[in-house]
Amino acid sequence: MTKKLMAMSTNLLKNQLLTLISQEMLTPLTSVMGMASILNQEIYGPLQEKQREYVEIINERSRYLRSLVEQMITLTRLDESCQNLEITSVDVTNLCQQIVRELEPEMVYRQVKLQLLARGSDHKILFVDQEILKQTLYNLIYSVIQSAGSGSEIKLHLFDKEEKFNVAVWVSHPILGDYLPHTQLYSEKLSTIEENNNSSLTLHKLQVTFAELKKIIFDQQLKQEEDSRTNPNRDLLALLFSCQLVEKQGGSLWIHGSAKSGYRYVLVLLYKTYVI
Repeated sequence: MTKKLMAMSTNLLKNQLLTLISQEMLTPLTSVMGMASILNQEIYGPLQEKQREYVEIINERSRYLRSLVEQMITLTRLDESCQNLEITSVDVTNLCQQIVRELEPEMVYRQVKLQLLARGSDHKILFVDQEILKQTLYNLIYSVIQSAGSGSEIKLHLFDKEEKFNVAVWVSHPILGDYLPHTQLYSEKLSTIEENNNSSLTLHKLQVTFAELKKIIFDQQLKQEEDSRTNPNRDLLALLFSCQLVEKQGGSLWIHGSAKSGYRYVLVLLYKTYVI
């Protein structure tokens, strides 16, 4: 067996093992959620206020853990999916609503809210690989939620522009106003763009490529950890993964806005016609 075949075989076995472990984790998690639900319904007697609060926390975090396990199962299948796209018609509005429901426990924990906005048609239909698109959106939204401060509201805006489908994500805070987490990663380039433009009100655009973002994230990590190397924050890895996936689909990730008006991520996907 060649080294390439051995590597492929090892990767396949690893993914199968991860899938089995993830599925085994789902069984006790489901039991915990079921028991917490029964306690919350006070079937076996009334709960004190503090007990009810703790049961709700157990229920919320269990739901989030379950969504993470399901994400692990999905991630083990992505390598094959990226090589062999399964193109179907996808209602992006419904897909975003599903992602929001899955991330709701984490938003409650982080004390943030999310508002889904759609311009034009209420339901946006794209011909894409649904699983890859879902992972792209999930990780982009997740990265913003993780970096937003408590009391913030995540804005998720779906719209068509120049025959392209766009998903904009940014943060709105009652004191800080509109802003984008991770802005410091691109501060040098954003400053240069604004300096070259006379109007501070102009909405500037900066494309974020996977290769460049990867270099920024890991270079920054090396500077912060001179003596010991640790992994980057999960929100940055999620952002990096989202950028990689959108490029695999022929799309791109941008930062739009200005220092005065606030920045936002804009995920741009091309409308494509497929002969099936």
